[in-house]
Amino acid sequence: MLNLSNNNGPVNPYIRFAPQANAWTNRDGEEIQLKKVVMDLDSVQTGWLLIGVGVRDWQQDEVLGAKSQSPGEGYKRGFEITFFSRELGMVSWSSNSYGPCKGFEKIYNECEKAAVDNAGKLPVIEYVNSTAEKVGKGNTRVPNFKLVSWVARPAGMNAEGEDFVEPEPAPLPVRKAKPAPAPVMDDEEFF
Repeated sequence: MLNLSNNNGPVNPYIRFAPQANAWTNRDGEEIQLKKVVMDLDSVQTGWLLIGVGVRDWQQDEVLGAKSQSPGEGYKRGFEITFFSRELGMVSWSSNSYGPCKGFEKIYNECEKAAVDNAGKLPVIEYVNSTAEKVGKGNTRVPNFKLVSWVARPAGMNAEGEDFVEPEPAPLPVRKAKPAPAPVMDDEEFF
């Protein structure tokens, strides 16, 4: 087998935040509503990203956050991270745009600081909105997130690919009311 095909195999699922449209999209270009996602802090990569029509070249830093030399014209600093949710499954989010980089860096720093008290768990973050910001002569939008909770790595983030199960909320106080007696049913009512 010479492996001369230009098909690089299946495209991994990804999402994008488009500041100009103020919208999240999936790999098919369809708009999605990003809600709560589990963020895999161990999957974060920084580097240089070139994005153009039909072109995406990612040059990862050797050390996270240690700025390597630019590979050339058109490359901008960027990031890549893995998210997981029941609706999306495992997806990658990457960007080299000012707004998404600023929004991601803010939530990443918050989660990294809180990770010390949540060993072995992953942060659940929620996209809440975006903020318009002027950058030079142009405009952008910065996605805003809030840290919701910490969970054990969902099964869907493992190789088995099982569904994400959101943690149960804290139990509500139990009322001390007397339960009503269960109705008596004939065996025929069960079938």
